[in-house]
Amino acid sequence: MTGRITPERITELSMCEVFVFGSNLEGQHHGGAARMACDRFGAEWGVGVGPTGKCYAIPTMHGGIEDIKPYVDDFVKYVKRHPNNRFLVTPIGCGIAGFMNEEIAPLFKELKDTPNVCLPKKWLLMLHEDEALEVFCTDIIPEKPKIEIPEAITEEDLKRLCKEYKYVIGARIISAPKPDIHIRYVIDRDRFGYAKFGDFFFFGDYLYVWTRNKEFAESHNQDVVEGYFGDECKGRGYCHRAIFAGVETPYRDSNGDRIYTGDVLDLHGEYTNRPLALGTLGENAEDWKAKYAFVLDNHCVTPEMCKKMKRFGTVFYQLDWNDEPKTIAELCHRFQPWRHDGVKEEDRMVMARYTPNFDQELWKYHACEILGIEFNWRK
Repeated sequence: MTGRITPERITELSMCEVFVFGSNLEGQHHGGAARMACDRFGAEWGVGVGPTGKCYAIPTMHGGIEDIKPYVDDFVKYVKRHPNNRFLVTPIGCGIAGFMNEEIAPLFKELKDTPNVCLPKKWLLMLHEDEALEVFCTDIIPEKPKIEIPEAITEEDLKRLCKEYKYVIGARIISAPKPDIHIRYVIDRDRFGYAKFGDFFFFGDYLYVWTRNKEFAESHNQDVVEGYFGDECKGRGYCHRAIFAGVETPYRDSNGDRIYTGDVLDLHGEYTNRPLALGTLGENAEDWKAKYAFVLDNHCVTPEMCKKMKRFGTVFYQLDWNDEPKTIAELCHRFQPWRHDGVKEEDRMVMARYTPNFDQELWKYHACEILGIEFNWRK
């Protein structure tokens, strides 16, 4: 269930879902949602406050609104400590306890835009009274604040952001604010794919991409999904492994094509007139900001220092699915080594042109050139 509205009928819970119900302080779950929590979702008899089984109990039978509020406040704190759970809040207090929706809904105002909290539709409509909402809406779209991201994005930044937005990615909360980042990845020989933030994540050093394309059904890895998200992520699509092939930068080449890290560009300018691969220099930290750069042995050239840049290819050649993932910096260093490694520059240029490619033998790249075979690195 990827919407922000609590279903009227809940018959099962996923691994990460929590059933939130109204209880009494004694934890005597005789009827209504409390009975369902006890019978189906493991709520313990005698526990009327807080987490119990796959549930969370909020007492509503012991006084007025002012008596219920402290327990709701405790629930809000609990939600913030458990960002990877999805909380299905039932209309607590609006049944046997006898309160009106208009009385209870304001207690949950702080959670109205929280992606991993589902509230009853009536409550959301009341809490968003100043917004234009369809009567039969399936999602609540909060205002999207601008999210600050580094000027130059490294692999470590992507891993950190994926962890920070883990719930949003796993639950596919389309309306939730997310960083505006796009990446490229290798699908297989002569096939790049592209994904926006929210459709990929890193499990360790390995990149995984979500898709609904049935072509990847057999590549779906449910163990990785449950290991990373702690949930089945039902309805999310297929999760398949891919090779990370760069992040979209703000630069364009002389043909107007968007430049990604890992691209090999023919550079012209005051500081260099040779083909180089674009990567990042440094890591984003408190006392340092990474930047996009063509890194050499004892200096670097930045895109701003170049008068003309034309994409020639990429560094994603001689790949191997069985290798440990290599960083863009490592692959750029292989293309423009600090010390001579016995590979001629013209051979590197040919391999860069015919990418992505898993061939290890140099002659196969030259054969592609002789036969006039086209690869899709430009796409």
